[in-house]
Amino acid sequence: MTKKTPPRPRLLDKFLFEAGQQCQKRLWLDYHEPVPETPSALRAAMSAAGEQLRALARTAFPKGIAIEATEATAAAAETKAKIAAGAMVLFGATFVADGVEARSDVLVLHKEGLCDLYEIKSGTKVKHRYVNDLALQALVLEQSGLKMRAAYLLQVNPKYVHKEGTDFPPMQLLRSSDVTAKVQKQLEPTRRRVQTCRTAIADDGVLQLPMGTFCTNPFPCPHVARCTKEAPPLPLRELPELTRQLELELHKEGIEDLAGLDEARPNLTFRQRKTLQCIKSGEPIVEPFVKDELTQCSKPLHFLAIGAVTDPLPRFDGQRPWRLVPYAWSAHTVHADGRLETATFVHIDRTDPRPGFATSLQKHLEVGGTIVVWDDDALDELRSLLDDLPNAKAAARALVSTPHLDLMQLFDAGVFHPKVRTHQDLRASVEALLGDGSGKDLAVVGEDAVLEALQKAWAPRVRQATKDKLGADIVAGLVWTTERLLQLFNTYAGVAPPAQKPKPEVAKVKPKALPKPLPKKLPDPE
Repeated sequence: MTKKTPPRPRLLDKFLFEAGQQCQKRLWLDYHEPVPETPSALRAAMSAAGEQLRALARTAFPKGIAIEATEATAAAAETKAKIAAGAMVLFGATFVADGVEARSDVLVLHKEGLCDLYEIKSGTKVKHRYVNDLALQALVLEQSGLKMRAAYLLQVNPKYVHKEGTDFPPMQLLRSSDVTAKVQKQLEPTRRRVQTCRTAIADDGVLQLPMGTFCTNPFPCPHVARCTKEAPPLPLRELPELTRQLELELHKEGIEDLAGLDEARPNLTFRQRKTLQCIKSGEPIVEPFVKDELTQCSKPLHFLAIGAVTDPLPRFDGQRPWRLVPYAWSAHTVHADGRLETATFVHIDRTDPRPGFATSLQKHLEVGGTIVVWDDDALDELRSLLDDLPNAKAAARALVSTPHLDLMQLFDAGVFHPKVRTHQDLRASVEALLGDGSGKDLAVVGEDAVLEALQKAWAPRVRQATKDKLGADIVAGLVWTTERLLQLFNTYAGVAPPAQKPKPEVAKVKPKALPKPLPKKLPDPE
């Protein structure tokens, strides 16, 4: 392995440190060959929520002073000067030591060089990477002559209930978690991780590391496309239900692709064995229980798709943080007599969409039967309406009490295709199983695209025609989904397609009689 000297001195910050915990190859690429990233609408919304929370948290520290400099060295010098001047609370305090940079959301200083660290996160749970972030801060503080006395996470309180039209009360929206013991436990491991990061940055041999489950966990790596070009055609990470332990075992054995994995290997799951059989035979495999499960569904069958977005911070009356807010639905309903009924709903304004969504969908489903969806996460999230929407509790209760079938989960368990490893992407499954690639032409598909369309509709001075077009695009994606759910159901249940409603004939309009021609002009008299 050759050693590579960094092209320019660069501090190891929290982002590079976190990249190194995910993958040393990513760390090397982020350091030497970073690629520009355009955050998705959802990621941008989360970042905006984080900034809002930081501003809100600062109000709980009235004597706090903000560090204005943005460049690390200048910010560190300003921090040192503020501390020397007797500042007790600093926002964005920055420290640089031994080539490592650390910035603190809130730093509270005490006597004898002791201090408290406060890290502000928009999540609701204490995560390991949050603790690692604080451990890195504590380590750099120690090397800068200070000592951490305590460490806290300021996070969103999931039980907070919002009152629409009012400001967020900091002491109610935020809650504090003392993670001092967890951070102290990670100090020595963090020292070792920092050294490992330095070694990886200087060693281009890490570029030979294989891809793995870590390529998309906890966040999608920006270099996935590049690494995929160099990976085998059937990378090991595509094996369903792949655990980290099994992945490490296979890497140690030199197995880097699915073609080299024996389906008879002990401890493989049923799904993993079937996936390998399907790949090696090149033929689809459909388990008998799939048809049995489909044919047992009671009619009417409601093929349902929901368009919704997650709000990190609540906006509407009675809403709690991190709720999935539904804005649109589409349903194709097959009645017991074979009749097909279609219906849609969309709310494109900034006002609360939940009452209209719940009541309109409940009215459509009041005939009973079974709901068929692709991934029931959104459907399960509707249970939150029971708590958040008291005025529509009856409608919400009717929605969540209707039996449902998660077609994606059923297909993951019993429908295997050589071109599909998981059925998480409906468009990929439809293309492989039905030979239908029309999903690529849809303007709005998925939560991120729905949020982007809504944000355009909410822009100031947007024309009504534009809003209507955006609403139609959202509905078109949902209608496409429900139509394909119906086709997949019929194909794998072995039933004839339902009778379509006859299209109304276009009335023939009798053409208007042409006006009588004007009389010819008489010749001029001589």
